Amino acid sequence: MSDNILEIRDFRISFDTYAGEVQAVRSVSFEVARNEIIAIVGESGSGKSVMTQSIVKLLPSPPAVIKSGSVIFDGKEISSYNFKQLRNIKGKEIAYIFQDPMTSLNPTIKIGKQITEGILTHSKLRRVEANEKALLLLQNAGIPNPQKRMEQYPHELSGGMRQRVMIAIAISMNPKLLIADEPTTALDVTIQSQILGTLKDINKKLGMSMILITHDMGIVANMAQRVIVMYGGKIVESGGVIEIFESAQHPYTRSLLASVPSLDADSNKPLDYILGSPPDMIDPPTGCPFAPRCRFSMKICYQQMPGCTETGDGHRAYCHLIDKRASTQKFRFNNEYSLTQLKGV
Repeated sequence: MSDNILEIRDFRISFDTYAGEVQAVRSVSFEVARNEIIAIVGESGSGKSVMTQSIVKLLPSPPAVIKSGSVIFDGKEISSYNFKQLRNIKGKEIAYIFQDPMTSLNPTIKIGKQITEGILTHSKLRRVEANEKALLLLQNAGIPNPQKRMEQYPHELSGGMRQRVMIAIAISMNPKLLIADEPTTALDVTIQSQILGTLKDINKKLGMSMILITHDMGIVANMAQRVIVMYGGKIVESGGVIEIFESAQHPYTRSLLASVPSLDADSNKPLDYILGSPPDMIDPPTGCPFAPRCRFSMKICYQQMPGCTETGDGHRAYCHLIDKRASTQKFRFNNEYSLTQLKGV
């Protein structure tokens, strides 16, 4: 048995539009180990959600098209699976928590029925047994008075409660991989902490691997063991959470870290930000996608995509600046944040 629950190799995803082909994900490769929590970070449009939703073909096709690549889940190549084959995997072995629970929950069906529906579809339990399991799932997801919640509709619950219902549905069949796409967006800080704590407890209790999609570096510091940084449809850096936070190699990663506010920062000093805009994915750049916004970019950065440089212990970065031929270049960032500081964010 492989140590990895998921392996993505040379994944390329495009959207066919009237304006042209939008190259959303460009030759991405990564893996997720069993029982591991990885975080995929990057600003909007970097390809995070498109890539993870395409693992089990959640995006409508057309316009979404998987151009190339392979998806190996639990030792099985699933990229060529048809709808019926994928239906046996979705929910049962790979579960997905979307950003807005109100768009995922049916507003006309009671919470209890929405949870038991998946249980009855993927198991041989009777309805009474499915109801009992649903109550236990709501309880494990941190919902008080689960019996009452079973009889309520989504609009009767708060945003945090609805997200917990989504967690209960996602873990109902004890999947091997849980993908959470911005699970705490639009929730207040206290509820965010509770939701993330629930996900972490699930990972420990059930041994469930997780992919956490986020743009919040504080969440990454508290949740993940490994980080993948995406920009312009490509992975620009990946590695262990300590290596990324303490020794980031790519200017984009370092810019993300520098733009995180800190309680002990000088309030009179402006917060760092990244100049410019993300690249046009209809006509993506030939070289490094971050080159036009990078304060250290060289001529070659615009002409050629940098290769992978390993800096040790699984830490990889795609940047010409860390090539030995560019050793005279220096990173000069105003702010440096340690992992310990970010865990307090």
